[in-house]
Amino acid sequence: MEKARPDSVGRDLAHALRTGPFSAVLHLAIEDRGMRLEEIQERLAAAGITVSTTTLSYWRRGRSRPERPESMKAVRLLEQILSLPAESLIAQLGPRRPRGRWLGQPPGTIDIDRLFTDSPSVAKMIGELDRWLYHELSRVSLHDVYQVGAQRQEISLSCRQVLRANVDRVSRTVGIFRTDDPGAPVQINALRNCRLGRVRTDPDSGLCAAEIIFDRMLSQGDTVVLEYEFLSSSAAPTDIYYRGFSVPVGEYLLQLQFHRDAVPARCYRFERRGVNAPDQGLREVWIGSTHGAHLVGSDVPPGIVGMRWEWE
Repeated sequence: MEKARPDSVGRDLAHALRTGPFSAVLHLAIEDRGMRLEEIQERLAAAGITVSTTTLSYWRRGRSRPERPESMKAVRLLEQILSLPAESLIAQLGPRRPRGRWLGQPPGTIDIDRLFTDSPSVAKMIGELDRWLYHELSRVSLHDVYQVGAQRQEISLSCRQVLRANVDRVSRTVGIFRTDDPGAPVQINALRNCRLGRVRTDPDSGLCAAEIIFDRMLSQGDTVVLEYEFLSSSAAPTDIYYRGFSVPVGEYLLQLQFHRDAVPARCYRFERRGVNAPDQGLREVWIGSTHGAHLVGSDVPPGIVGMRWEWE
């Protein structure tokens, strides 16, 4: 069988090479090249590197990852066997991870606490809900609809996201929302293909986090489409909404919908590396005749993407 050249890498593999994780790149590369694990093992053995097919399967499914020096040699040779760019697999591994429960960041991610301000540790709050591993899911797309009421107050945030499992037996993710009005109660509803698990709130900061449990257990490569919403009882005016990404997302769509009696004078989109970082890519966004504005981003890196507006 003719091996695919690097310039013929499939769309999914090309995306995984940019965003990771290691297991997804390895799995998609093997699928794209049409190779059996036994064939890969034989070619490694011919170069003097011993790796079992079980170990290769574990690497591919995300159950374990290469860490020993001999394993790292195998990864470099895998890049050649699978016709991948040099260092493309090695780059997905980053520093050696600690043993036990792991909430660390692989390459291409940032600390989730950098995406929030004046809040308790978001990572700690998520840890109270469930073990949360950055590499288990890829965010294929995310669609937010943020509604603003007649008194310029936030009404709701509706979220629709498509996730792909990078390992077997993935059953949940976490939804996070921070209201502009910390004193206002927030209601969370699961709408489609999911249900709510445990919920954690911090009334002083307006932060809430909820387990979003899928309607089925995902195996590696499976996708799920989730829809859920946060309903706010806020009476305070709002003038900003942003989404923080600790990991990359393939596509992000943000829609702002204003009440017809509360349409801003100006609206701008912006990006930031962290919540306290300066704005980047600032530009004005048109508000249409139906009182809405939107932005679209592709291959969005970790950081913040949002819109803010001026009432006068």
